[in-house]
Amino acid sequence: MLVVAEFVAKTGWGLFAGMPGEVAQLQAGVTRWVSGHQQPTKRQGSGQSSAPSGQSESTVKVEQVSHKQTKQSTNTPIEPIVVGQQLKRIYKYHFAKDVPAKERHAFIHAVHVYNRTGIVHLKAGRAAQSENQITFGAYHKKVARNQTSVELGRGGPQITETVSFRGMTIRNKATASLNITYALAFKDSVAIHELGHALGLDHSMARSSVMYPLDQGKMHLSPADVRGLRQVYQQTKS
Repeated sequence: MLVVAEFVAKTGWGLFAGMPGEVAQLQAGVTRWVSGHQQPTKRQGSGQSSAPSGQSESTVKVEQVSHKQTKQSTNTPIEPIVVGQQLKRIYKYHFAKDVPAKERHAFIHAVHVYNRTGIVHLKAGRAAQSENQITFGAYHKKVARNQTSVELGRGGPQITETVSFRGMTIRNKATASLNITYALAFKDSVAIHELGHALGLDHSMARSSVMYPLDQGKMHLSPADVRGLRQVYQQTKS
């Protein structure tokens, strides 16, 4: 029971909109921001929500997700912005300030879940400029009384490609956050879902998947989730 809006902002070669600090680094190379997650849109979903208390799951309205899944699909879908990107499998993660202990516990458990796949390796620490990074955060968002779902979290990748005389470096500066307005957000299953988005997994319409838009309390990746994750990182090197 978890549906959330996805935040996508795109910039390309040229004016470097919204990132004046990058212009000063042109002497070292050129950075193309492929995509990021900034403001929610009405169109896409990249997180989870919960039905209000007393409301059955069957009455929850699930927003249309950006990646349609067919019955023939064997992998959990991946975020469009990571398609074709050769992402390194190693990540450094850290927590933003004022993240509650309950949330830290949930995301640390989620890190162990993904590390056990052997596909990615997440470790605590601050990332260097060329390394993949995940920032775990917290926010408050209270939904209106007439809403049929409660937003519990947000997450997603932000890919940059930096070109210099040393070659091209591809980096994922991802985020995953929980809506700490609601106690339901502190569930391990919510953290696993949002971390999945940060690593490049999109929503899945398979109820066995941790990436299903409504929280079902899933604590383990399904075989399709593992295949989707492998699809993102199979052609990369550490």
